[in-house]
Amino acid sequence: MKHLKPINRKAQRIDDLASPAPETTLDAASDPLGEDDVVALQQKTHQPHVPMGCTLAFSPGWEVDAGGGTAGLCQPVERDIYDCYVSCFWPVQVPDHVNYSPDWASNCASAAKDWRNLDLVFP
Repeated sequence: MKHLKPINRKAQRIDDLASPAPETTLDAASDPLGEDDVVALQQKTHQPHVPMGCTLAFSPGWEVDAGGGTAGLCQPVERDIYDCYVSCFWPVQVPDHVNYSPDWASNCASAAKDWRNLDLVFP
């Protein structure tokens, strides 16, 4: 990355990590824990770093809340509530109702209204 100049601290850290490290001779006495060793996925001593968040969680059934019901689904106004963002039960397609979709929940009762249109229901 000789042709790019980092403009902030994060870019400088990335540039420092991407640039080749100066070659030094390490022996077992200078690094007893092996922290400067190259870590691969097959080694058992180090675990891969998994960032906290919902992007890596495979959780089918996001349409129900953490208790398995639909009554406690997170609303857009409750986006700062603990269970809405930590347990990954926040439906990501729920729009921002303040700025973009003020009537996002207007069709929530449509299923109950549809039952009234049925003439016969067999048990």
